[in-house]
Amino acid sequence: MAQATLRNQQTIIANERVIIRNQTKILDNQKRLPVVIGNQLKILRNQKAIIRNQKKILAAHARLITKYSAAAPRR
Repeated sequence: MAQATLRNQQTIIANERVIIRNQTKILDNQKRLPVVIGNQLKILRNQKAIIRNQKKILAAHARLITKYSAAAPRR
């Protein structure tokens, strides 16, 4: 009976160590989180700029197509 109690206590201590390690990892990750969020915001801004530029390119192509199709002789 005493051995079972000792084993249970050892298991509890081992589990507590795992919990403490996990909490430490969580805290470290939370410290890095603002940097990650900042990078994600930069990525979003760049993606918005890319989409704006693509829209401009498409509009320019549409103008060129309209210009040349209007100037082309009809058969």
